[in-house]
Amino acid sequence: MQGIRLSDNLLYFCAAFLLLVGYLWNLGVQPLYMEEPRRTIVAMELLANQNLWVPTLIGEYYYNKPPLYNWLLLVFVKIFGGFNEFGLRLPTVLSSFGMAALLYAAAKRYWQDVSTAMLSALLFLTASGVLLFFSMLAEIDMFYSLIVFSGILAIYHFGEKERYWPLFLLVYLSCSLGVLTKGLPSFVFTAVSLLVYFIDKKRFKVLFYPAHFAGIALLGILLFAYYSQYAQYHDLSRVWTRMLTESGDRTVVSNSLGDFASHLLLFPLNWIGDMAPASFLLLFLWRKDWKSVLFKQNPFVRFCTLMLLFNALPYWISPGTRMRYVYMLYPLACLILAWVYAQKAGAPAWTGRTFRSLVLGILAILTLGAWVLPFLPELQFMLTSTYVWALGTSVAMGLCFWAVWRRPEFTLPLLLIAFAVVRIVFDGSVLPQRNDESGAQRDRALAQKIDQIVGDAPLYTAYQEKVVAYTTIVYLNRLRPRVVQRKDHLKKGAYYLVPLRRAPKNVEILLTTVYGEKTKALIKL
Repeated sequence: MQGIRLSDNLLYFCAAFLLLVGYLWNLGVQPLYMEEPRRTIVAMELLANQNLWVPTLIGEYYYNKPPLYNWLLLVFVKIFGGFNEFGLRLPTVLSSFGMAALLYAAAKRYWQDVSTAMLSALLFLTASGVLLFFSMLAEIDMFYSLIVFSGILAIYHFGEKERYWPLFLLVYLSCSLGVLTKGLPSFVFTAVSLLVYFIDKKRFKVLFYPAHFAGIALLGILLFAYYSQYAQYHDLSRVWTRMLTESGDRTVVSNSLGDFASHLLLFPLNWIGDMAPASFLLLFLWRKDWKSVLFKQNPFVRFCTLMLLFNALPYWISPGTRMRYVYMLYPLACLILAWVYAQKAGAPAWTGRTFRSLVLGILAILTLGAWVLPFLPELQFMLTSTYVWALGTSVAMGLCFWAVWRRPEFTLPLLLIAFAVVRIVFDGSVLPQRNDESGAQRDRALAQKIDQIVGDAPLYTAYQEKVVAYTTIVYLNRLRPRVVQRKDHLKKGAYYLVPLRRAPKNVEILLTTVYGEKTKALIKL
């Protein structure tokens, strides 16, 4: 038995190494896209304005998010000597592995089992939505999730020891950092988590201890320290009004009954899909004593289950929710699923057979599907290297298939290795393709064309918040000595990006482009 566990650990270590390679390789290849340019522009303007307190976007006040994450980006800008893609995305990778480290430490401490601890961490790192999407973006969500998850773990760690001073101080420190990162959701996570824990423990009166009020005071002091500085430059009421509006837009009140019903159905299904392959382990929960497994066998599993259920509930009934909004709850789900897998001996025999058949099917599809790579039109720029990728992927997946067939006890670690290989293949094929031909690549090329025309002369946008994509603005800011800002009052001698229909008469049109299905123009007065 010890030999099998050791072999499991060896395979888990191999998966962890491959994931580390996959998370870092080609991280800076694809141009900034989606929300990355917005976060980067805000950081650029904090630096250009020499004002770290008041975020702006294209010169306009930016109310949606406080600037803590942008401050973090500026630290990495300093380390890497500029706003390069790798440095901007590295905080996300470090946040992802930070959560994996917390998962490993918590599971090892409370279950005294290295294999289950390693599995918990790897389930999170291989969750498809994290692995193939958000772990490679310079976006708030993974960093914010690390902050929130740390606070939730602190509740259990110190609550079980009845050490209430560090509990409340650390939880409200986490809450304050969360508020300064993403605004109001941290208040909800903190309130729900504390209430659920102390009600479940029948220690509700602890919430009236001086330590709790000290934690609230710490939260107030930290938020006051920031917002008092902000208020010196701008009207503070606009910030809170915008954050309240943004949060309200996602609730059932601001959506139709049809949207609400659809979300109730799709939210758990999307969660299951986004967490694959970890969600495959739900099979082992198909047992008569499933309530005992989740709520009675182990106090830490009960804690994780309650935290997951009650913190997910507000998002389940909010039609505007995106899966990234609950990434801080994915580690809780991974802990639960790792525990369920560790108790698989008590599950019906058919669950193990079904799980193995599912994995074999996936590995067979990946083995054969790898040969699609050379025939994808988008990858033709890679020439013969696509055949190398196809062969290598097919061999790796085929070996995993053979090993699962011969050694069923290693089905799960081999599946995780296969997903780690998928990430590496993704890095070597999809990311270079996005750099070669994609919407973000075209936006970057447009920035280069504009810069060649404008040079060091003043450049502004006018009449619209987004005349061109934020990706174009980011790369213009990198190429030019000053950031692009919005100015609706045109003046002679400057260049402007404007909607074509609003370009002044008799002005020379230097360049046109289409954005948002409307034609935009570069002009000079």
